[in-house]
Formats: sequence, C-alpha cells, structure tokens
Amino acid sequence: MGNSDIKVFMTDYLCSLLERTRVEKGTLKIGFDWLIYQLAFIKGWMPIKLPFFRKPDKKVAKAKSEAEFGIDASFLLPSKTDLYIFVLKDEILNNRNWTKNNFDSDLRMAATTDVTQRGLDFVKSVKIILAYNKDDDENGIRLYNQCIKSLGTKIGDNISLSFDRWNLDRITEEVLSNLTPDLLPQHVSGIFRYVNSLVSDFEYGVVEWDRLVIPKWRKFLKLALDSPIDERKLRLIPVALFIIRHYQKDIPNSYPAWIDLIEWAMLALWSRYNELPKRGAKKLKKTIVDIWLNLYVTELGKYFSIVESVLTTQHGFSINKIGPDFGISPINDAYLAYWHLGRLGILTLAPQDFQISGKSKKETNEHNIFIQELVKRSSDWLVKCLHLNPCALRPLLDLNHIELFLIWVILFQAGRIKDIYVWLSELEARLLMRRAKMNIKIPFIESSSRMDLVAEYAATGQRPYNYSDSSSYLLLMILELCFSLPDKQRDELLDRYMNRLIKGIDESGEPIESVKEEGEIDLQSWVPPEDWAKRVLEGPVLDGIAITTGNFERFCENTVSLSEKIMQFVSEVRQQSPWKIPQYAPIALYILACIKNKSPLPPEFWRGTIFPIMNNKMNKNE
Repeated sequence: MGNSDIKVFMTDYLCSLLERTRVEKGTLKIGFDWLIYQLAFIKGWMPIKLPFFRKPDKKVAKAKSEAEFGIDASFLLPSKTDLYIFVLKDEILNNRNWTKNNFDSDLRMAATTDVTQRGLDFVKSVKIILAYNKDDDENGIRLYNQCIKSLGTKIGDNISLSFDRWNLDRITEEVLSNLTPDLLPQHVSGIFRYVNSLVSDFEYGVVEWDRLVIPKWRKFLKLALDSPIDERKLRLIPVALFIIRHYQKDIPNSYPAWIDLIEWAMLALWSRYNELPKRGAKKLKKTIVDIWLNLYVTELGKYFSIVESVLTTQHGFSINKIGPDFGISPINDAYLAYWHLGRLGILTLAPQDFQISGKSKKETNEHNIFIQELVKRSSDWLVKCLHLNPCALRPLLDLNHIELFLIWVILFQAGRIKDIYVWLSELEARLLMRRAKMNIKIPFIESSSRMDLVAEYAATGQRPYNYSDSSSYLLLMILELCFSLPDKQRDELLDRYMNRLIKGIDESGEPIESVKEEGEIDLQSWVPPEDWAKRVLEGPVLDGIAITTGNFERFCENTVSLSEKIMQFVSEVRQQSPWKIPQYAPIALYILACIKNKSPLPPEFWRGTIFPIMNNKMNKNE
C-alpha cells in the first residue's frame, strides 16, 4: 500500500527544516537548531553557546543574528573536559555550496576557536561536528575530508582536535534514538507533552478520551498548522504522531486509538488544502496526499491485516458470547462492528481517489490490478462479516447510513449484486423485528443519532424521553440503494421496506399491532449547504435544506409504481436544489469527515452512481 516507516517521515521532516528557527515578518520559520539543542540536553551536554536566546516569556526563542566565527552551537560534555562545537547547514554538501554557503570558512573558523578566551581553560579536547540536514555527494565529502585533514589534530599545544559529520541520515538516527515530545518546535512542545500524558492516562473508548484527549489533540493540530502553511509544518504532523505511538501504552485499544489520532490529523491537514500559499502550492498539496496515503491509508491496511480474523470469525465482534439479551452487549458489539466497517470502506476507496497520470501503461495496469484486488479482498471480508456477525446488521443510529453506504459501495464495485440483495433483505427482516419490538433489548434506529439514548434504552428497557425513531434519513438511502439491483429484486425489497418497515402494515394491508402506536416513519432527505466541503472537515454540518418526502404520497397516481415515485422524487430534488460533490479533495476524506464529525453524508454520494447524471468518482474503477 505504501511506506509508513517512521524513519521515512522523520527524514522528510528533518530535510524540510531550515538552519535556524526564527520569526520573519511575523511568520515562524522552523529550523533544526532547536532540535540539536534538545538532543544535547537529552544527552546531558551543557550548552556553552547557542544560536538563539532562550526567553521563557516567549513562545519561540529569539535567533542570534551574528556569525560567531562559524560556531552555531557548542556544548560541554559531562566530563567537563570535552567540548563539542556544531556547525549547522541547511544546504546540500557539494562542490557548489562548499564556498558559496560557507562550509569551508565556517569549519576553519570553528577549528581555530580560542577556548581560553571563553573561560574554558580546563578543556582538553574539541570536536567540530558539521551537521547538515540535506544530502551530499562525492565531491562535497571529498572537499570536507580534504579540509579537516588540513586543519590538523590539535588546537595549540595541549588541546586535541577531531571532526565528525552528521548528515541527514545521522541526524535522523540520533533523533529516533532519543524520541521525546521536546524535540518538537518550542511553540508546540508544551501542549504536545500534555497530549502525550493524556494519551498515556486514558484508553480509547472511555469518556475522557473524547472529552479531554481529542480536544487537546485538535488544539495542538490547530497551533502546529497555523497560517501561513509551509512544508515544515505539514511534515511535523506525522512526526508528532509517531512520537505519541512511541510512548503509547501497549494495550488492546492502542492501535484504534492511534488510528483515531491519525484521522483527526488528516482532517486538520486537508482543511488547509485550499489555504496553501500560491508559491509552492503544488509541492505542498503533494505532501498532504503523500501523508494521507503513506501514513493513514497504509496504517489502516496494517490494522486490518491484524484484525482480519475478527471480521471473518463468527461473533468476532461480540464482547459477550452468551446471547443477544445479555446486558447491553449487542449495542457494544454493533458499535464496534460499525467502527470497523466504516474504516474498511475508507481503506477500499482511498487509493481509488488518485489516478496514475503520466505513468507508463504497465504502471497504470499494475495500479488497476491493485485496486481490483483490494476491492475483491474487502468484499470477501465483508460478505463473511455480514454472514458471521449479526451485529453488522444492527445499525443503531441514523448516522450509521454512512457505514451502510460503504458496505454497498464495496459490494457494488466488486460486482456482487446477489450479495447486495441478500444483505438488504436480511437487514429489512432484522429491522422489522426491532420495530415490532420482538427484541426489546435492541431499540429501533435513533433518528437524532444520540448513542447515549440508545445505550440507556438498551440498558433499562424503558424508552428515554428524548428518544426519536419517527423519521429516517437512513431508510430513504436504503430504498435508493435498492435501485442498484435488477428490477424484480428492487421492487420486492422496495415493497417490503415501504409497507412492513416504514408504514408498519402486514401482507394483508392491516397495521402491525406492535407498531400501530408509532405510526409511519417519515422518510427524510437533505441538500447540504454550498460551503459543506470546507466546513465538514472542521465540524458537523447540519444546516442546508431538509426535505420531507411525505413518503411519496403526493405521487398518488395508482398507475405509478413506488420505484417510479422514488425516481421522480430524486429528479425533482436535483432540479430544485442541484448539488455536486466537490472535486478538490478525496471522496474517502469527505466520508471520513462525516464519520468523525457525526455529520450526514449528502445523498449525491450514492445517487451519483445509482441515478447517474454526470461522471462520478465512484464509477471510475468499476
């Protein structure tokens, strides 16, 4: 899928840094000088000279402007007799930069430092370390070796002189060997330390995770990605995630917790996509895409390779194997199942959002084969999951229409039409049992999507005062999904859903006694606002145009079938309130944003395929 090795992301981040951290025209420029200082602090070295002034009342240390004879930083080792002097460069070590960017002159000035003038008469050895966070070539290394050879092995008569070279790989190794939150830039390290402590204190799934951990994490992301955006800020985010992972407790929920943190980070990154500066925007956009694919999507792939057996084992999601009436276990099982179904859908769709352009025919074919194999694998897992895990047929909230849509997408792209029919048929039967109160422990779908009310209903057996199940966005979507089936199967399912489940009448047209009090379920549709694409990355979007279908009663002609009424309804909505899926961000990202922010998915995500009026991304890989 990709490469999510921490070394790759750390190398990219370090390579993007400047030499010195500074504020320039009100904009923070991040350098690796602070990182060298923190590494020295971890190793117990005492700072003698730094390239910045430490100011506790400021968020960022103030850079020193003077060139102090080539010495950017110097540290006294615990022995008190050894002095390390750093010469920092954010340029490639090559022939062109050797003199142009003062590699030669700075090394020579550093090697001739007078330690006695600095009050360091006790120093017996000096090591000059050339640290540069870019690549090098043979000519650059040759010039370096010639230079240090000419500088000798002593300063004066009594002080030994040696040299070392920390290239990008060496700096990366040093950082990875000494991972701490303090390695992040000073202005974000404080809140980042706090986030790390919260992640260690609370497990994913507890109340404190959502109330404390995630708000602080999102606050950190906002601070780290403040305007104006540059490559250094973007590449900082994966590094922060890997530091969290490094210190995270190895407990059963640790991987889903990390996935959760990654997902919020992805939304934060993509929310800045349209705010990138014009200069270098193409490179910055590519950076965001690389992080999305190589970190998030790759880690999802790794996670599902670990939990495949849960998907394909009977009652694999069940916390309690005794039975459906034991406590609120069925609710917990369904919640867990739908978390995984949502991520499986995103894992399947995400790579499809990026076409292979400018590549050879062979590479394009390989990409298409990869997508086909990915869809087949996901559909195989999914069919087994639906067959072996009843909780996967147990939507609890109206918002679970998102996961149901993803189930349909996977099966539809895999061409498994028969499996779609079996799934929708079984889903109707199980939903009817809940609506008819044949199993009071599993209440019918809560239309305001409040999980607390669902849990209370399941635990007490008593309907909470604010519990709502008289309307449904989810059921209208299911009716529309039926149009992906052959006409005969479509019409059969439409009649079953509409009559038995929505209207609550049996085969003879009589009301089902146990649902008579509730009456019909009002099918609801929705047209999102024009700025939906931007806002949904940052929070729920619940405004727009709410549309009550009236269960299609206004299409009252006896000769008009239910399928024709639904098609006419969809056509009218499109004509009166046209809306298209924005194209600037991945389809899978929008779906993830809706899941994370508990926001409904616009109908065009499925209507664009089922009732096509335009080219739609969902179709491109079928």
